[in-house]
Amino acid sequence: MNKVAYLGIPGSFSYSAALKYFGSDASFSGYENFKGIFDALRENTAEFGIIPIENSLAGSIYDNYDYLSEYKANAIGELYLKVEHHLMIKNPLDTSEKALQEIKKVYSHPKALEQCNLFFEKYPHIEKIAYGDTASAAKYVSELQNPTIAAIANREAADMYGLTIIKTNIQDHVINYTRFLVLSKNRSFADDSNKCSIMFTLSHVPGSLMNTLKILADQDYNLTKIESRPIQAKPFEYIFYVDFEFPKGDIQAIDNVFNELRKYTITLQVLGFYKSEKTL
Repeated sequence: MNKVAYLGIPGSFSYSAALKYFGSDASFSGYENFKGIFDALRENTAEFGIIPIENSLAGSIYDNYDYLSEYKANAIGELYLKVEHHLMIKNPLDTSEKALQEIKKVYSHPKALEQCNLFFEKYPHIEKIAYGDTASAAKYVSELQNPTIAAIANREAADMYGLTIIKTNIQDHVINYTRFLVLSKNRSFADDSNKCSIMFTLSHVPGSLMNTLKILADQDYNLTKIESRPIQAKPFEYIFYVDFEFPKGDIQAIDNVFNELRKYTITLQVLGFYKSEKTL
């Protein structure tokens, strides 16, 4: 049975992603923060981990890019999860606009709150309060049993923790997806792998990034993501994260590309190979 680490508790979006990827036969363990997931992989208390890496509305989850740099976990898969945010409370007096006006505080994960900016602009009297994950926020609000305190979470969390949804789909845009990376302590290369994630550092000289990316462009690889993160104790120097797609099974060509990349990079970390999921 696969042991899988995810963020939060049952009902969180990370839990939904883990369930979708691994199926109900896996053994799931929730953690309060992303670091706990990486620690579980390092300490062999979990075989796999699943982390959100970017959202189509709120952008990158920077903490996880930093942890990918710090830890030696391997990316072995990805998953896109459609995200719908609902406003929910316990024991509402009604489900009309009046109930919304009575709400004073809303709890949810910081990224969920970010994805609902337009809602909070419309209801500026509501205080946003960051919580560990969406499902834990829903559980906490359920325990309070206060109709002036709400949570933002998915429909599964509302059902699990006995909350009433009083406003559906409050995210800024109906098209809202979160991309998750599936992690393992062990590296794998499946025959249908066609995507790779890497991290690298460069000399602080003009043209170094352009020369590096040109190697991928010359192979006609599809660059799908580039992210830079500051390096601690090295002001204005960065580590770069890149995702690219390549022809399936072309491992020998990939090795040649890495050899070329090493000519221009100071460090090169191959995070892993996996099958690209195109479900948008």
